[in-house]
Amino acid sequence: MAEREIIYSQSDKNDFKRYFRKYWRYWYVFGASLTLCLGLAFAYLKYATPRYLVSSVLLIRDVDKGPNYQSGNAAFQDLDVFNRSTTLENEIESLKSVTLMQRVLTELSLQASYYVDGFLKKQEVYGSQVPLRLRVKQLQALPGKKDLTLYPVDNKRFSLEEANAPRTTYAFGQLVVRPYGTFTVELNPAATQPFAQPVHVVLQNIQDLTTGYNKDLTVAQNNKKANVLTVSLTHPVPEKGIDILNTLIEVYNKESKEDRNLLATNTISFIDERLRTLISELSETEKEVEQFKRQNQVTDVRSEASAYLEESTGYNKQLSELNIQLDVVKSLQRYLSQQKSQFELVPSTLRLNDPALQELVGKFNELQLQRKRMLRVAEPANPLILNINEQLANLRLNMLENLRSIGGGLQVTRGILAAKANDFQSRTTRIPNIERELNAINRQAGVKRDLYIYLLQKREESALSLAATVSNTRVIDPALASKTPVDPNKPVAYGLALVLGLVLPFGFLFLRDFLSDTVQQPKDVTQALSAPILGEIGHAPAKGLLALASVQRPAVAEQFRFLRSNLPFVLGTQPLQVILVTSSTAKDGKTFVCLNLAVSLSQAGKRVVVVDFNMRHPGVLAGAGLPESEGVTDYLASEGRTVCDLLQKPEFAPNLLLIGTGKLPPDPAELMLHPRVASLIGELRKQFDYVLLDSAPVGQVADVFALAPYLDATLLVVRCNQTPRARLDLLHDVANQQKLGPAVVVLNDARRENSSFLS
Repeated sequence: MAEREIIYSQSDKNDFKRYFRKYWRYWYVFGASLTLCLGLAFAYLKYATPRYLVSSVLLIRDVDKGPNYQSGNAAFQDLDVFNRSTTLENEIESLKSVTLMQRVLTELSLQASYYVDGFLKKQEVYGSQVPLRLRVKQLQALPGKKDLTLYPVDNKRFSLEEANAPRTTYAFGQLVVRPYGTFTVELNPAATQPFAQPVHVVLQNIQDLTTGYNKDLTVAQNNKKANVLTVSLTHPVPEKGIDILNTLIEVYNKESKEDRNLLATNTISFIDERLRTLISELSETEKEVEQFKRQNQVTDVRSEASAYLEESTGYNKQLSELNIQLDVVKSLQRYLSQQKSQFELVPSTLRLNDPALQELVGKFNELQLQRKRMLRVAEPANPLILNINEQLANLRLNMLENLRSIGGGLQVTRGILAAKANDFQSRTTRIPNIERELNAINRQAGVKRDLYIYLLQKREESALSLAATVSNTRVIDPALASKTPVDPNKPVAYGLALVLGLVLPFGFLFLRDFLSDTVQQPKDVTQALSAPILGEIGHAPAKGLLALASVQRPAVAEQFRFLRSNLPFVLGTQPLQVILVTSSTAKDGKTFVCLNLAVSLSQAGKRVVVVDFNMRHPGVLAGAGLPESEGVTDYLASEGRTVCDLLQKPEFAPNLLLIGTGKLPPDPAELMLHPRVASLIGELRKQFDYVLLDSAPVGQVADVFALAPYLDATLLVVRCNQTPRARLDLLHDVANQQKLGPAVVVLNDARRENSSFLS
């Protein structure tokens, strides 16, 4: 078991080394890819506009968790202005609202952005870096950006240039009228540099600008256990981002205060109107009491009535409370019925504790506030405004209907209490009528007096809330910009370029090998063929067929010696003399293998002859550098020809002789069946130790099968990156059925990185 693990480990190591060598030979591709990717990353970082992160931290305070305004006065418990809470989700959405950002950009006059010419690209400038200011009076809804260029003329004038228009000169402060808007250009008194170079101005529609900034704005909760929000904005100019973020928080707090103050102001206005009416009614009631006492000379109530009055106090209090509520209902009905209050907030419902009415009033006031905010940036004819108007009208009708229902219920209750009070009053028949009338007058005066005191108290409370309105946020950390850009990120850019520089060539080479339909490595042959591999011939970059005759190719020469040594071991002890060298397709290197194997055998002291039986495309003599002469076809055509007439001796091998094809016949297949083929091979067997036959490709013509009866063995040449895998099925059939005798495979042009023999 231990030995097997060691073998597997060594195999994995060899596989890794083989794959490494396979791709390492393309080091120049990886180098070029790395250089290109890193160059692109450098260019991107050079040309890309750096963006900085600007962030601010806010604490959101609600009523329940913030300052306790109610602890000092129990009357604050029914004061609606202080009974307001919020949620972090609502505040996040409010901070990210389009209308809020639009108001910020309008206040900062950011419809115009300024750029100056820099190295390779334009650079945006802001604040004191801008030598002038463009104040927009009116700007049409532009479909995109409008580019302008301002050139200095002198201390009082500048020239304006834009696309498709001639350059025009204006004075500073002069109104510039263009089809897309009107504006003025003024020198910036706070500028650190004079107006001495062109300034490029980009005008943009406020809506498009708002959309762009809202995409870069992020509002997130820092900790789920804390009411703390981080407001972040990415911007290429840190100073500009800081101003936008600080103004955003300032405008947000301002709008929150405006909403609260608006509700308190409307409540005070309603109470003041009601107090003026009550003062007049109280004055009339007091005059009536004074006149009644003077007419009836009443100075004191008889002591006998004190006991009855004490019993009736409870009913009077209940009736007084009901009368107050009825008066409030009537006041609200009159207020809602007035045309001038159509788009005003409904004041607090005071002592009316009806949940349905409270909900309707809340929705009505919320829509009123929403309508007022939208009117800041939209016209009254806007469909959204009209939709809110329709909702307000429906809510007003619902509130009036609810008030009628409440008033009817209070009337019924008051009738019941009045009936009980009248029943008790019947017991006071001993009290003079004058006393009853006086009590009735005093009761009416008491109702008005209580209502007056209650409203006066609520007015003071509303005034106090108006004066004490504070923001529900506290800035923990003001807007600060990061010291280094967050985009683009140099380490990430170079890291990504490095990864892509390695992955892209690797992927290309892997896909090329994966999609290739040719033989790539020995396992492609062993999986398709049953014939053993005799050996592998490495890639020979030098030209020429005679590797053993060249001193520049010693490695290939050694590989052929390895083939020579393996022949008897692979093919067994059977007689091995006539060997056929063939392949599945042309250009697989069968002639190269045949000639060099013959040279190797001759160098071992064997007498070797190579016969070129490729009667379609002969190449043995040409490969050996010998001229074409009489050959096999001449021997077969003439009885007088002998083997000696055909032999040619090359200079590079002492024991090697060659026989060419001769004249190319018109019918090679039929000529191969000639009886003198057997005579030729038989004669060669007698004279030579090895007879190597170079034939046509077995996968293209049938000529080679005519030599099967004379063969002792066959060398099937398969060339890497040349022989199609589909041709291996044909070679498998030849080897498996021994159609050409015992067959072995020679893997030609093998790459060291794909080979198990050469590694």
